[in-house]
Amino acid sequence: MNIAAVVVTFNRKQLLLETLRGLSRQTVPVGRIVLVDNASTDGTEELLEAEGWLDRDNVSYMKMSRNLGGAGGFERGMRLAYDAGYDWIWTMDDDVEPDQDALEVMLSYRDISRCINATKVFTENNEVQYWEQFFDFSTGRLIDLKNVSFAMGRDWCPVNVACFEGMLIHRDLIGEIGFPDPAYFIYHDDTIYGVKASFHTTVVYTRKAVFRKKIYGYGDPNPFRSYYMVRNSFRLKRDAFNAAPVGHSSRYTNFLFFLNLSRYSLSALAHKPGWAMIKALVRGWRDGIGGR
Repeated sequence: MNIAAVVVTFNRKQLLLETLRGLSRQTVPVGRIVLVDNASTDGTEELLEAEGWLDRDNVSYMKMSRNLGGAGGFERGMRLAYDAGYDWIWTMDDDVEPDQDALEVMLSYRDISRCINATKVFTENNEVQYWEQFFDFSTGRLIDLKNVSFAMGRDWCPVNVACFEGMLIHRDLIGEIGFPDPAYFIYHDDTIYGVKASFHTTVVYTRKAVFRKKIYGYGDPNPFRSYYMVRNSFRLKRDAFNAAPVGHSSRYTNFLFFLNLSRYSLSALAHKPGWAMIKALVRGWRDGIGGR
């Protein structure tokens, strides 16, 4: 059983070192680390070289000529690991650090799942980031169950979404659903990947495997984030229904989808009023409806 970790980084060189050290301390060895640098400008490559990471035989460093976003970075890194023949591919951002036994714990679910996801805990205050979520085909949006299964004493629960901050996926499943779609850039690229995976395997979310997340927060709305959140909500809904047996959404679903996205847009504007936010939201709606 050979395993490759895919780490996507952008201008977080010190946090990246903590991620890499976490990978090197796993109780189950990681065969290769594929490091995708999304055109960092903070001296990431120089620090990696100074720390000796680029001299390691098991590290593949890919420096992009431009920022491809998380979606594009994971697509490139997962493709390299897949083409190299690795059985399992473990994805993560540069601001998380897996506990020493995280990979061992996740692999313990391999008999019931080919797509396994870990729990994230913020290091700032030990707050658990809720992630027991479902894409709801009746409303066209995500439903957050607030980790209710864990509150009831379960060690894991099935979901139909994924998270690239700690997703472990088998190569056979990648062969069935393909690679992440780089067109998403950021937001919902992993959500739709989990939706697709859920039609081929039980997607597992476990509380026993833990990642320490170093940057606290859930991404306050700003024009950049809000554009992609709105645009990709349309993309997620369209791609999810295309992947599902139902194939299309009802008028009722469309109504609820537009209603919920309108609420988000108004909330984002209230959080950060101004023309920049208005223009970003209008562009998001326009590009989302237009399928761009």
